[in-house]
Amino acid sequence: MNPATSPLLIDLYQINMIQAYLDQDTTETAVFEFFVRKLPAGRNFLIAAGLEPALEFLENLRFSPAEIDWLARSGRFRSDLIDYLAAFRFTGDVHAMPEGTVFFAAEPILRVTAPLPEAQLVETRLINFLHFQTVIASKAARMVLAAPGKQLVDFGLRRAHGAEAGL
Repeated sequence: MNPATSPLLIDLYQINMIQAYLDQDTTETAVFEFFVRKLPAGRNFLIAAGLEPALEFLENLRFSPAEIDWLARSGRFRSDLIDYLAAFRFTGDVHAMPEGTVFFAAEPILRVTAPLPEAQLVETRLINFLHFQTVIASKAARMVLAAPGKQLVDFGLRRAHGAEAGL
């Protein structure tokens, strides 16, 4: 399993909610919007980023046989959920701001329309992709505005949360 691309890199809560939806046969369409409620202090805009890896994640989202086996052996999940995840493919629609777009508080960066279990499954990872990349892109934009015409160098790996986070 590759932790960076594994669909298991989510909150356990998401899988438990999918089990509850399956129990109740709840598969109606849901719409999730990803936005910032309030801009950070001292900032009057942010830059949308992380959209490309987020979309790539959705397009390639599959549970490997090893991941399905691990879930089954954990004894935590019922067979209907294991079967659902083994056959999982994201079928929803995604609408997003173009990468690099300036946005403001309460303005949706990305909207997911999908059957509720699918939307629930992808929520954590999408937030993860969008949040960190938006923070970095917004900081870079502020630096460029503060130093017009200057060459800028990033030493971000020094501050990143672990080796994979810095890549």
